[in-house]
Amino acid sequence: MAKIEATPRLLVVDDHPDNRTILRRRFTRLGYEVMEAGDGAKALALIAAFPFDLVMLDIMMPGIDGLEVLRRVRETRSQAELPIIMVTGKSASEDVVEALNLGANDYITKPVDIEVAYARAEMQLRRKREDDGKSAAFRDLEQTLTKLQEAVTQAENTSALLADLGADVRAPMAGVLGAATVLTRICDTPDLKKVVAVIEAAAASLDGLMSDALETGDRRGAPAKSKIRVLSADDDAVSRHAMREMLHAAEVEVELVDAPGGLEAAALAAGGIFDLVLMNVEMADGLAGLREVRRTERERGKRRTPILAVSLEGSKAAKALAAGADLHMARPITAAGLLTAVAAALSRESEDLSAVA
Repeated sequence: MAKIEATPRLLVVDDHPDNRTILRRRFTRLGYEVMEAGDGAKALALIAAFPFDLVMLDIMMPGIDGLEVLRRVRETRSQAELPIIMVTGKSASEDVVEALNLGANDYITKPVDIEVAYARAEMQLRRKREDDGKSAAFRDLEQTLTKLQEAVTQAENTSALLADLGADVRAPMAGVLGAATVLTRICDTPDLKKVVAVIEAAAASLDGLMSDALETGDRRGAPAKSKIRVLSADDDAVSRHAMREMLHAAEVEVELVDAPGGLEAAALAAGGIFDLVLMNVEMADGLAGLREVRRTERERGKRRTPILAVSLEGSKAAKALAAGADLHMARPITAAGLLTAVAAALSRESEDLSAVA
């Protein structure tokens, strides 16, 4: 379903009540939930007790000033986890530099221009939502890693079984490797890169075990895929071209097969093997094509192919998921958003892997 954004929660920290009142009233009218703190100690207590999306923090305050509050917060909360916008006088350039070095996300000057403050706040919230999305993908990736490691452990003790199931297991394995490849191109944190590296190593280990098992059983296993095979269904040639460009711009090895309609895509899916289907469900036969893919899989006992549905601003998200899509993505689409969604969809195949192993 289309994601509903929660009301953003803002903490305003200033020792002058009038300044706090102005910001609270204006941002409340703009749709924010606003809390106030009149000093640094109260600000730290509120930050520890409530999940704020954004903090506007005055630098000059008696007692624990804004810079000290910022320093303490950054000991436990990163810029991505809790954006902080500093509020300072126009002549306090040294304080601004120190604040940015301590981890402030941005700053505004007094007297505060509400339109500027709102624009800066919205920019930080957009970045936070993107980072929160990456964090969710990271958690999904960790779960994938756990399942994959369990599969490797089981595989070491069941090589004979793998000899019989090798061909079935290799298909979801290609999806795991494909997801890792995509995430390697877009991840920007050391922790995520480490997890991706472990996934690739574990997948390679499992693939090697399957190869050994197949050779022992006098069977020749199909070589592991070196690229992701994607079926893109869209009646707009420009959109199909944009999808292709966004995937190739990230240097992901992709074999992209185009289909101008949903039912044409279903026919191609029935006759071939794909790691992922991108389906524009706003096409006249988009939902019908999606249902046809799932019907064919059930009737023929085929492996379930991950399907990423796409519609304008999430208009058909609920219907797409009900029809059998694994994930939904709202237009307009960015390259980073597409690659993150592709990685998430491909990682779903690891669930099939754990079931087989």
